[in-house]
Amino acid sequence: MMEEKELRSGYTTGTCAAAAAWAAVRLLCSGFRETTVEVLTPGGQTLAIPVAGSNLLEGKWAICSVKKDAGDDPDVTNGAFVYARVSFAGKRPTERPCYGSDMHPGLYLTGGEGVGTVTRKGLSCPVGYHAINPVPRTMIFEAADGARRLSGQPDGGLLIEISIPEGTELAAKTFNPNLGITGGISVLGTTGIVNPMSEAALIETIRLDIRVRAAGGRKILAVAPGNYGERFVREELGLDLSSFVKCSNFIGDTFRMMEEEKIERVLLAGHLGKMIKVAGGVMNTHSKYGDRRMEILAGCAAEAGMPEESAKRLYGMNTTDEAADYLKEEKWLGPVMETVAGRVKENLKSRYRVDTEVVLFNGTIGILAMTAGAKEFASALGTRKIDE
Repeated sequence: MMEEKELRSGYTTGTCAAAAAWAAVRLLCSGFRETTVEVLTPGGQTLAIPVAGSNLLEGKWAICSVKKDAGDDPDVTNGAFVYARVSFAGKRPTERPCYGSDMHPGLYLTGGEGVGTVTRKGLSCPVGYHAINPVPRTMIFEAADGARRLSGQPDGGLLIEISIPEGTELAAKTFNPNLGITGGISVLGTTGIVNPMSEAALIETIRLDIRVRAAGGRKILAVAPGNYGERFVREELGLDLSSFVKCSNFIGDTFRMMEEEKIERVLLAGHLGKMIKVAGGVMNTHSKYGDRRMEILAGCAAEAGMPEESAKRLYGMNTTDEAADYLKEEKWLGPVMETVAGRVKENLKSRYRVDTEVVLFNGTIGILAMTAGAKEFASALGTRKIDE
């Protein structure tokens, strides 16, 4: 048996921005071109970050870049270049929103090309400002302050602009459009280091999505696992995705966070292959937490009144699509799917104080069942097609 390879860590866009800012301030204030910059992470670890490029224009401004290395994490920004452009500033610029720092007076921070702008409340950056999160902001200010002190200009006023030219294109592959961040990606990082994506990190991404919706005043949301579910609610239900949260396999965690963020009503649309697990009380639908799909489905069939011998035939089927086709042939699809949807609703409502309705579907038949209040929830969400 082969040993599992240990995954390699990398560094965040915030760390890249801090390193680029250090190099650019150093270049502007002293003319010294750094090839490697040491950055202290919030966790106390010092990282040596290579500087990819640098340029100085007549002593007026300096620009340096760092290439993002996300290690073995499937980060969409891996390989992107993060730039810091630094110029002298006698006072705080007024022509565009800039972050300041009480700890480091005279330093001002803004975003440029490819760094998104916040348009909704609920995020850690003010509306109208560039999406440079608090920890990266602190890292950038500390790096810039250290560089100006080393260069003999501890009180020099500086404007720092962070840009990621590929950011506009990359943003389409992130949650940013759903969060109301337009025009690019966010400068992120809480530890300065990218560890290969964990379940906890994915769950926090979902929480942020819910929190932004809640901050926008929404009390009812639609939820579906994965890209398949997202496509279904968009194309088949005609749902406005501003009311939608993609929850991956984390059904239980998502509903718990809905409760915590004071979301009152949720319409859950899910493929039979995942929802049958929830019907059996499994709140994380990843295969590593077990696969009892056919056993649960057979139990629902028996509960719906299907003859025992007919229900037992479900055990030998490979997929829930195959099982749905069999139930349709046997004229039991409707009653069994209503039982499944009812169990999903009951299991969620008994665990979480969120009013829940369910739409069950698959890829061959389409909508398989809806709980009694699903149409009402869909109407409240602004769907166009659920009554067709």
